[in-house]
Parts: sequence; structure tokens; C-alpha cells
Amino acid sequence: MPFDAFTRSLSARLLVLTIGFVMLAEVLIYTPSIARYRETYMEEKLASAHLAALTIDAAPDRMVTQDLEQALLAHVGAHAIDLFKDGQMTHMLGSEDSLRPAEAFDLRTAMASDLIMDAFAVLLRTEDRLIQATGTSPKDAEVVVSVIFDEKPMRAEMLAFSERILALSLIISFITAALVFFSLRSMLVRPMQRLTQSMTEFRRDPEETPVFPASSRRDEIGTAARELASMQSDLKAALRQKTRLATLGATVSKVNHDLRNMLATASLVYDTLSRSEDPHVKRVVPTLYRTIDRAINICTQTLNFTQEHPPVSKAPVRLREFVAEIAEEIDTGFFPAERQAELVPDIPEALTVEIDRHQFHRVIANLARNAAEAGAERIRISARRDDMGTEILVEDDGPGMPETVRVTLFRPFAGSTKAAGTGLGLAIVKDLVLAHGGTVELAHTGPEGSCFRILLPAEKRKR
Repeated sequence: MPFDAFTRSLSARLLVLTIGFVMLAEVLIYTPSIARYRETYMEEKLASAHLAALTIDAAPDRMVTQDLEQALLAHVGAHAIDLFKDGQMTHMLGSEDSLRPAEAFDLRTAMASDLIMDAFAVLLRTEDRLIQATGTSPKDAEVVVSVIFDEKPMRAEMLAFSERILALSLIISFITAALVFFSLRSMLVRPMQRLTQSMTEFRRDPEETPVFPASSRRDEIGTAARELASMQSDLKAALRQKTRLATLGATVSKVNHDLRNMLATASLVYDTLSRSEDPHVKRVVPTLYRTIDRAINICTQTLNFTQEHPPVSKAPVRLREFVAEIAEEIDTGFFPAERQAELVPDIPEALTVEIDRHQFHRVIANLARNAAEAGAERIRISARRDDMGTEILVEDDGPGMPETVRVTLFRPFAGSTKAAGTGLGLAIVKDLVLAHGGTVELAHTGPEGSCFRILLPAEKRKR
């Protein structure tokens, strides 16, 4: 991967963030550590001072020579040492008269926040100075020790400690960052890169790009991989179906004219045969009629579906009269079916809707035809209007629909309940209702019958 591309990648950001977070954690650890280091340094200074002052007890008359006193102070690294017990000074090395400490610290009353601020103040200070530390002796809790010493050696050790902490933090940061980086790159970044590459290639050429292999992982990445594979499979199937539909539309458009002429000729033959007195001919004529009419209907539906629908031209229509006209057509045998169904309009007389009369005729006719061919004896069409729009219900008393059909109900060439059906009827219904700005759905189905619900939006009033 080129360096410029790497710096803009998720991997680089992950690496930088990991190092940054580890360093931040080290800083948070370092803050109390340096304060504790300074406190420990002074406590050790108090312990050493206590032991040095006790040498006075071993001297004759508790008096030590000046050389011994200086040696003891040099060993402790102090200028003066005082020991107190029960509020009384019991031992003393050096003289405080000529010493003026710049600052005094009492470890007995120091708070954690005070120790942290004092530690950083020492690190930031550049000049050397004398300081006084007072606290309980680590060797004897009843003894209080006071020591005056130079701050510079303590600062030097604190800086050395800080450098060691910094070096260790950098090592830990880079090791941790490397481990986290390669782990997450293997588990997260690389799979995401493969997912992204597959999506990019699929966008460029969805038909030729292979489907992304489904993952067996049980985490979010595995779920994303499986969903991507499923989506790509569905899209490939949809594209193949679109291609077939386009091919079908082009083919049907070319042969439709000649086919309809042939069917018209067959209709003329039927008219001639229907006047025959031959009993055998009379017996087969109804079957011939239904076959010819069904062939015309299938041809027309297929052509209408594959062609682009013209814009919907809406006009006010009294819905009850409109449905009554369709009921009259059904009563005269306009829709061939094994049994004729009764179409019952249950619509208020004054209910008017804005629809394309010709296109919406196909909507109601297709739903009624499907119900009749499914075995329904009675089809009830009701409607009501509210502020949201108009609801139209098409209910029948047929046997209902199987579960396998409901999934692909409005999908072309897939939603038919009949072995010889094209599966275009309900697809055309959905297409035309959507063209009116509405929706259509299967409200319910079962042994007592089925019900389709059409919702047409309320028309905006013209000002």
C-alpha cells in the first residue's frame, strides 16, 4: 500500500489512536507516580536522618566531634537534622541558625493533590534551593524528624525517574499499539477492506462480479458479510429478471400485432362455429371461447406490463357507479372464470374519488377476476374517506391464499395462485395504484376469504 494511501487509511488512524491512548494512560499513571517518588525520597531522607542522629547516643556525654557531625550530615545529604519526641527536641545535628529554607513541607498533613502539584513544581523549577521536610520517622512512629537539604539532587533523581518512565511508556505504547494494530487489522480492518472492495466492484459491474462469500463468523463482521452476500444474490436475481422482462417486452411488442390478428381470426372462426347445429361442435364451442379469450387477455396483460405506463389522467369519478359498471360486465360474462362471482358494491352514493377511469378499471377488474378464478362466489367492494384519503376494500369469500404465494404476491411472474397463470395481474394492480400515489396490500386471508386494501391519498385542494 502506498504511504499516502496508508496515512489516510483506517489502519493508520487506528495505529495513531492506539499509541495516543496508551501514552495518555501512561501520563495518568505517571502523575501520581512522580508525586509518590518525591514523597518516598523525602521519607527515606527522614529515615536516614533519624539513624544519623541516633549516633549521638553512642558518643561520650552525647557529644560528637565536628568532623563526625559533618560526615553524618554528608552521608544523609542534609545540612541540619532535628529529632523531636513528645514535643521536645531530643537530638540535633548541624545548626539551623545560618540556614534559611526556601520552603518547608510537612509530610504529616500533605494531601494527595498537594503532593502532585509540589512534584511538578520541582520538575519545572530550574534554580537550586534549600527546603525543609518534616514528618514522622519511618523507624519510630513516636519520633518526628526535620531535615534541611538541597532540592537539586532530589530534582535530578526525579528527572531520571521521569526519563525512565518516558522510555518505558514509549516501549509499552509501541508494543501495545503493534499488538492491537495487527490484531484489529486481522479481525476488523482486512475484512472491512474485502467488504468494501466487493461493494465497489459490484457497483461497477454487478452482473459479472461474483457474490461475496458468506462468512461463518458470529460477530458483526460476519453478519455484515452474510447480509452483503444475500443482498448481492438478490440484486443479481433482480437484474436477471429485469433483463428477462426487457427481452420479453421487446419480443412481445414485435409479435403482439400478428398474434392479435391470429386471435381475431380465431374469434371469427368461433362466431361461425357458434351458429353450427352440430351437437359435438356446440359442446366444444364454450371451451374454445374461453381459450381464445384467455389467450387475448394474457397477451394484453403481458404487453401492458412490459411497456411504460402513460401518465395517469385523473378526474372525479363516482365510485359506486364505477364499481356497478364493472359488476355488470362480470354478470354478462366479460371475465371468463370457472364460476361467475357476484360483485356487490357497498359504497356511499356521494363518494367521489380522483382517479384515471381507464387505469383504475384495470385495478378493480384484476382483483375481481382473481377472486372469481380462485373460487369466490361473492365479492364485496366497500370504501370510506377520512382526512388521510380514501380506503377501498375488496373482500371475497374464496378459499384464501397459501403462505407460499403471499411472500411473492405482487411480484411479476411469481404471484399467481393458478398453475396456468402469468402472475401479472396483481403486479399490474400494484403498479397502477402506485401511479395514483396510493398503496395496495393484502389485509388478511384465510379459509373465510381474502381482503385487499387500497389506500388513495387525499387530493390537495386547488386554491
